[in-house]
Order: sequence, then structure tokens, then C-alpha cells
Amino acid sequence: MKSAVSKAALVLIWLSLIYACYELGVWQLNRAQALNVVTAPKPDQPLIPLNEVSSAGKNMPIKAVNRIVSATGSYANSYIAKDQKISEEQIADFDVRLLQLNTGHAVLVVREVLAQGFDQVLGEVSITGRLYPRQNVDRTFGQPGELSRIDPALVVSKENPFLYDGYIILRSEVNASNQVSSLTLVPSPQISERLPGFYWQHISYVVVWWFMGLLLLIAPIFPQFRLNAEKVGDGSNKKVNKTRKAGVKK
Repeated sequence: MKSAVSKAALVLIWLSLIYACYELGVWQLNRAQALNVVTAPKPDQPLIPLNEVSSAGKNMPIKAVNRIVSATGSYANSYIAKDQKISEEQIADFDVRLLQLNTGHAVLVVREVLAQGFDQVLGEVSITGRLYPRQNVDRTFGQPGELSRIDPALVVSKENPFLYDGYIILRSEVNASNQVSSLTLVPSPQISERLPGFYWQHISYVVVWWFMGLLLLIAPIFPQFRLNAEKVGDGSNKKVNKTRKAGVKK
């Protein structure tokens, strides 16, 4: 009886380990597929006013990230955001403006790549651009008139207490004369959600887990496994026989 229970327990553990390896492989495969879906480029949604996707003085909602937004107002202050990354091999300084909106709130706008000095922009402007979350890491040590990172928290003041979270990278600007400004625009690709790990790393884990499951599945073919199982059964039988012999002697 004990021998049968031991063998049944051994088989149950064996099947459980095989199933666990299979499920872990499926989980890693799903992670790889999710990574592909999330990082794939998505079509831009229609242009929408800034105040319809975000609120001043509050954290930017996830739905607002990457949206192409429009806003109207006048530039109040100018800043330099130094050592900003355009690509993996290109770093430049950005012309960043504080756009005072008609609603009384304000938002940071990355106007263009700064070549020489600031262009003076008078009057009201209408802009469109992509909305990004604020930067969390300093790019440089901020000096007067400079931003160490593009973050509205650095420019909050009594005059501008309520700013929109994040910033807009300009795509077009129409001035008070209804003319389109000629600017060296900063590239504004979509940012993708980061998932831990890389696609091929997840695939390699799939191979590892399923290979381990396959080894467990074919383990009974090998003599070493059978010998261990037989020892479990033999040990139980010997104990039963010894008990019986002890009973006979008595």
C-alpha cells in the first residue's frame, strides 16, 4: 500500500513539474508578444485641444501622452534646455518657451533646436505639437535662464502657479500675422511604454522552460530515473517484509 502511494506521489510531482515548465514558457511567450504589441508604432489620433486631454495643476493622464494637441496663447518666458538628446548620436540645445494660454494657465513648449539666440515672438500664436510627460532626470546643471530638465515644476512661480504637466514639442506655429513660423523643429516621435526585458530574451526563456519540461517528460526513459523509482518501491517492500518477519519470530 505504501509503495503504491509513494509511486502515485512521485508521478504527481513529475506531472506538476512538467506542467509548471509549460506554463512558465507560455507566460514568457505572452510577455514577448505584449512587448511587440506595445512597442509597435500606432497611428496618431486626431488633433485635440490641450485642455480636453489634460488639466492644469494635475498629473498628466496616460491617455494624454503622445497626443497631438493644439493651444493658443502668447510666449511669456524663454529658456534654454541644454544637452538634450535628439538621437542616439546627436545632442543639442532646445529653445523652450512658457506659453501663457488664453485660459490663464501655461504650458512649456519646446519650440525648436536652438542655433544662436532667441527669436522674439510678439503677440498671440497658435501651435500644434505632441504632448510628452515631464523629464525626471537632469541633463545638466541649471544656470539662470536654463533648464536642467524639461519639467514645469522648475518654472512654477507666483505669476504662473498652474501649469500643465509635461511639455509640448512644436510641430507648427502660426503667428499673429497668420504666417507659419520657419523653425528648426525638434523631431517628435511617439514614445513607447517600456516593458522589462527584450523580445529575444523572453523567447530564450520560452526555449529554456520548454526544454526543461521536455527533459522531465522523457526522464522515465533513462535507467537512472527508473532505478530511483524502483528503490523507493523496494525500500517500502523491505520494510513490510521485516515487519512480517518480526511478527513471526514473536
